[in-house]
Amino acid sequence: MKGKKIFLPALLSVILLAGAVAADAEIYIKQNRHTDAYSVMGQSQLEKNEITITWLANDKARTDIGEETSIIVLAEKKIMIMINHEDMTYMEMPLTGGDMFGAMLQGEQSEEAKKAMEMAKKMAQGMMASMEAKVMETGETKKIKDWNCRKYLIEVSMAMGKVKSEAWATEDVKIDPRLYFMAANAMMATQQGFENLLKEMQKVKGMIVYQESTSEVMGSEVKMVEEVVEISEKSAPAGAFDVPSGYKKAKGMGR
Repeated sequence: MKGKKIFLPALLSVILLAGAVAADAEIYIKQNRHTDAYSVMGQSQLEKNEITITWLANDKARTDIGEETSIIVLAEKKIMIMINHEDMTYMEMPLTGGDMFGAMLQGEQSEEAKKAMEMAKKMAQGMMASMEAKVMETGETKKIKDWNCRKYLIEVSMAMGKVKSEAWATEDVKIDPRLYFMAANAMMATQQGFENLLKEMQKVKGMIVYQESTSEVMGSEVKMVEEVVEISEKSAPAGAFDVPSGYKKAKGMGR
């Protein structure tokens, strides 16, 4: 997909999110994310501020990352749809361990593209296989906005790096955390080993509304702050959980 970007620190730290949806209600969640400037493998990135909008509705979710990318999760159908708004294309991937890259490798692709995808598949499988997560409740409490919160220390280790976070979670929002977690971690959710990660993260009681993370990625350090600024019940825009009209399926992405 033309214009597609991969933000490695965001991928590493996004696994620390949790949240959800109340039964029979559509939920709107707005989150601010700030990433400090960093350099990995000689590639420098400027500091960045992003707004992430998530809509939840029973067994489906949509996350908008800036204006370029949207991810739709249809849990009942076990499908994730990644939408690129810049070139008006989308791709569908199954939410079953190990199947994502197989679907992406189908169709017409150059040998170079297939080799790159095979390499990405091996990296992702190795990353998930080596992943270890540890959650510890500290006993510290404080109020963030209108929410009574508890502090957790979270460590996630994998082959390409490590993430350490201080996270504040609240039980004031009465929700089931699984759907939002899947939406926030859609790319990870397609890989074997995700269930083990999910099990450890369920030690966090409630929804994380603020966290500061430090990622160690290939010898570099990346700092990120993520903060939920709004949670409210309201109706999602019409067609929010559908591919926009006029968008084309990217070649070689299966289904």
